[in-house]
Amino acid sequence: MNLKPSNKHYSVPFPAVSCEQDFEELAKVLQGELTSDDEINISGGIAKGIVRRCQLQPGCCIRIWNLNFNHAVELNKRGNESDHKNCTIVYVLTPGSCKLRTIGGHEQFNQSDARNGLMVSNGVDLQYEVLPFQPVQVIEISANTFWLAQQFRRADLPLENLLDRVSNPGQPLILTNICTAHVITQVNMLFEALMGGEQPAGRKELLVNTLMVDFLSKTLNPQVPQGPSNTDAHFIKVLEAEAILKAHLEANLPTVNMIAQQVSLSESTLKRHFKIVFGKSLYEYYLEKKMQLAKNLLQEQPLTVYQAASRLGYEKVSNFIWIFKKHHGFSPGTIKKKASSAATAAV
Repeated sequence: MNLKPSNKHYSVPFPAVSCEQDFEELAKVLQGELTSDDEINISGGIAKGIVRRCQLQPGCCIRIWNLNFNHAVELNKRGNESDHKNCTIVYVLTPGSCKLRTIGGHEQFNQSDARNGLMVSNGVDLQYEVLPFQPVQVIEISANTFWLAQQFRRADLPLENLLDRVSNPGQPLILTNICTAHVITQVNMLFEALMGGEQPAGRKELLVNTLMVDFLSKTLNPQVPQGPSNTDAHFIKVLEAEAILKAHLEANLPTVNMIAQQVSLSESTLKRHFKIVFGKSLYEYYLEKKMQLAKNLLQEQPLTVYQAASRLGYEKVSNFIWIFKKHHGFSPGTIKKKASSAATAAV
């Protein structure tokens, strides 16, 4: 498989998670080097970082991505139509920089950067859009029906709905669920365990088993009672705070204390739970969205750099240019020069 330009993006194909499949194929696509049978080191060209895989248990394999891409990229997983008895649950820890665009060819429209869990059979196509110069952290957990059935039996949950949904080739499995703060904490712990060194025996397996059973019990068996949780209440408050940040992209941002008062949380609680849900501080999240809006304004509207800076609330255009360049890797004037060159060429 080769890396191919696709309009403004590079198209990067990648296979489904498999501990039986040769890892060299993915290493070539990412222009990386195999440092072991289960680790790829990528040090230039398309990206920098690592991809690892791990056979946790028979029937359950995991792959973890921890990269920074140097270009805007489309990550494309081609589904294997004959592979409906294996499924994969995907957790994107950095939804602001890695967005799901299509499932099975159907376009997705995400209104929030809150983290979600997605489970699909390996026969389903997936496409993600990745922003350059930002961290991309993803966990993929692949399991077969035998392993899933074992976990459901141990959790004393009904199997019929699970096996019917996973094994039905006429209606491939596609499930999604917004992650609660508790689930996000577990996902973060799993990421750290997979990226770190030695861990207590069985820690990774326990986290994976818990995440799988929690996800499936909520999506396939909604009648299972879910008691109210304080962390879930915080999760809703965090989404309210996110809406306030997005509403002030073209205005002065209230202080964190003022935002905390609006959502009825203490400042320290808001900061802590916002970082859990979005993986970054309120200001980091706000600045990321503001700079993306700045880029869109310069690309899509006939604004000068000064006008864009003024519209976004910057009194000094030099501050706007510095922050924009630090965030995107190029100056805002570069966008206007390209647009001007394109217009001249068209004439």
